[in-house]
Amino acid sequence: MATYRDPEGNPTPDTPEGWTAHCDARGVWWVRIGHRNHRVTLDSLGDGSWDIRLDGASDRWSVHGLREQLMERMGLEEAGASASKELRAPMPGKVLEVLVEPGQPVAEGDPMLVLEAMKMENVLRAGGEGSIGSILVAPGEAVEKDAVLIALAD
Repeated sequence: MATYRDPEGNPTPDTPEGWTAHCDARGVWWVRIGHRNHRVTLDSLGDGSWDIRLDGASDRWSVHGLREQLMERMGLEEAGASASKELRAPMPGKVLEVLVEPGQPVAEGDPMLVLEAMKMENVLRAGGEGSIGSILVAPGEAVEKDAVLIALAD
C-alpha cells in the first residue's frame, strides 16, 4: 500500500473520522468532513507527485510505494541526481539478474538489474537516460551497499 508525502518528506495528515467523498454532476469532487463540504482538485504533475487543492489551498504530495517505504525504514536514501550516471546498490544483496547489455540505450526509470535483499527481489532502475557503458557485476554476485553495479557511458 502506498503512502503519501509532502515535498519535505513528511507524511500527510491522517484521514479524519466521518468523511465522505462524492463527485457532482459537473465533475467537481467534494469531501464532506463532519458538517462541511470541501471542494477538492487533484492534478498530476507528471513526476510522481500531485497538486492537491482543498477549498483553493494548494499542497504538493508524492506517492511513496513499498520500495520507498522499505528503504525509509532501513534508513536508506535514494541516490541523488548527480549519481544518475551510475547504478549503485541501495543495500547489501545478491545480484539475481542483469536486464541490460553494454551499449543499450536506457531512459530514466528503465529496469536495469534485479537485486535480492532481505529475501525480497528489488528491480533497480536507471536514474537518468544514456547508454550502458559497463556492467560491473554478474548474476549470483554478492554486493555491498553503495557498490557501483552499472555505469552509463559519458
